[in-house]
Amino acid sequence: MLDLIANLAIPLIMLMIVVYGKYKKVDIFESFIAGAIDGLKTALNILPYIIGIFIAIGIFKSGKGIEMLEFIFAPIANLFKIPKELIGLIMMKPISGSGALGMYSELAARVSVDSLIEKMGATIVGASETVFYTMAIYYGSQKIKKTGHTLICALLSHFAGVLASVYICYLMFG
Repeated sequence: MLDLIANLAIPLIMLMIVVYGKYKKVDIFESFIAGAIDGLKTALNILPYIIGIFIAIGIFKSGKGIEMLEFIFAPIANLFKIPKELIGLIMMKPISGSGALGMYSELAARVSVDSLIEKMGATIVGASETVFYTMAIYYGSQKIKKTGHTLICALLSHFAGVLASVYICYLMFG
C-alpha cells in the first residue's frame, strides 16, 4: 500500500496543479516557462559563489588543511569528549555536504562500520547543515552582503548539532 502511495504521489500532485490552474484560468505552460526562466536566472546569479566554494574546498583538502585543523582542534575536541577522528568531518560539513559525505565514507572505512565513531559521524552528517553553501546560495541570489548574525547563529546551531550527535551516540551506543 505504501509503495502504491509513493508511486502515485508525484503524478497526483502534478494533476492537482493542472486542475487548480485550469480552475483559476491560469495558462499553466506559460507560468511554467516563466518559472523556469526565473530559476535559470537565479542559477546564473549563484554560479560564481558555488564555483568559489568548490575551489576553496579543493585547495583546502589538497593542501592538508584537514590534518592541520585536526592538530589545532584536538585539545578542544578532547574537552568535549569528541573523538579526534571526527574533527575533519565536523569542519567540512558546514562547507560542503558532498565533501562531508566523502569524509564520512573515508571515516567509516578507517574506523569500521558500526563502531561508535562511525555512528557519531553518520549522526553528525544528518544533524547539521552546510552553512556556508546554503548562505552562499540564498544570500548570493539575493545579493545580501551583511551575513554576520546569520553566520554566527548558523555555526552555533552546527556546534549544537555536533554536540547533540556525539552525546546521543554515547548514550545510545557507548
